Amino acid sequence: MNYDYIFKILLVGNSGVGKTSLIRRFTKGYFSETIGSTIGVDFCVKSLEIDGEKIKLQCWDTAGMETFKSLTRSYYGQADAVVLVYDLSDKKSFASIPQWLADVKKHTRKKNIIKVLVGNKNDLCEREVPCASGKALAEFEEMIFIEASAKEADNVNLTFETLAQELKQQMQCKLSKGDRTSRDLQNASTVTLTEHVHVSGTVTCCKL
Repeated sequence: MNYDYIFKILLVGNSGVGKTSLIRRFTKGYFSETIGSTIGVDFCVKSLEIDGEKIKLQCWDTAGMETFKSLTRSYYGQADAVVLVYDLSDKKSFASIPQWLADVKKHTRKKNIIKVLVGNKNDLCEREVPCASGKALAEFEEMIFIEASAKEADNVNLTFETLAQELKQQMQCKLSKGDRTSRDLQNASTVTLTEHVHVSGTVTCCKL
């Protein structure tokens, strides 16, 4: 299958925040309570169709443990976008986001890499991170902000569909300036969006 766009997306954040669960919910449509911590880096693929154009998302799921940070950093340079994930019921995971963000800024090769801040596990009652805190950080760092639940499939598709739309728009701007990049084409299953996502600025989806 030929694609109009192929994008590499890197998910980072502390161990246990639900990066693997978000990716599996998005790419495979299921959630498991027994998923263990990622060892090294895992890889999943999902295809979308937005505005009649085929988009392939290559999602890289990284380990959040300190032991694997040097390995994770080696993938920053290949990423078109980064999803920074924290656990809404764990304020320490949110407090670690600035360090993850610093790693992104230090190791990425893209000057204007798209960043999405995701507060996962909004289905839990034991919230330790207010929505306003996530929104404020996202606005300050010019990130898209979404609260989601991999378990309940809440805002998971929205997260990646929004990201795909932003990446497509960014690439179209580059192509209009003559910055054309060749891409390898691979096969993956196709999912057609029934509603197109149109995004400008920060997306905020908080469960109150």
